[in-house]
Amino acid sequence: MNSPGTPTSEPERFPLLFALFALLLGIGCGVLHVLVETMDQPDPVLSALAVTAVTMMLGLLRPARPWRWVLLVGIPVPLAILVASIVVPAAHFTRASIAGAILISLPGFAGSFGGSILRRKLAQLFFEDKPSPDVKD
Repeated sequence: MNSPGTPTSEPERFPLLFALFALLLGIGCGVLHVLVETMDQPDPVLSALAVTAVTMMLGLLRPARPWRWVLLVGIPVPLAILVASIVVPAAHFTRASIAGAILISLPGFAGSFGGSILRRKLAQLFFEDKPSPDVKD
């Protein structure tokens, strides 16, 4: 039972489809990380930036439970490194690169929670019913 001040939340539309979309974006971030790691001078900041941008977008689009976007986008990144080390025989990834791939998901927390907070604050600013200033009590 909701208290009088608590807004009722509507169920999300197409939650499974949106989760698959997030997982595909996570796989894309993982492929990007593999490509960056195979460069002559790897710079994983690009992968971290991609994870942050994707999770922020997902947090803006679906602000409820932002931790799930970190999981769906962050888990494929180290999995992509593991798969690439098995599938591509020329690629040799160290344990340090796999640990670095796990750490790539940490900026995703800032992105998803930041996007969620931004969406809620924008909704408060622009979309809440506010009393009109010309009405006097």
